[in-house]
Amino acid sequence: MNREELARQARVAGAAAMHNLRWMNRYPERINQAKKADMIAYLNMLIAFSRQESRNTRRPGRVSLGTHLKNILLSIAQNSTTAKEGRQNG
Repeated sequence: MNREELARQARVAGAAAMHNLRWMNRYPERINQAKKADMIAYLNMLIAFSRQESRNTRRPGRVSLGTHLKNILLSIAQNSTTAKEGRQNG
């Protein structure tokens, strides 16, 4: 699963968790009170995970570390090749 797909699924799960949490607060009589604390903790964990994943997703215009390093190395190699040609011609 790629990063964008994980982020999309996390957003969907977070939105559903927020809806379920509001529903639980609106209709407390429909919930098993013995399990309520565990349910709320789980839903809050899903919401926190969703927020964290949305912060971690790849933003447009940003490149991965590997691509960034390749670009730097390519730039250095081109500069050193140009410098060698300049010394040979001059």
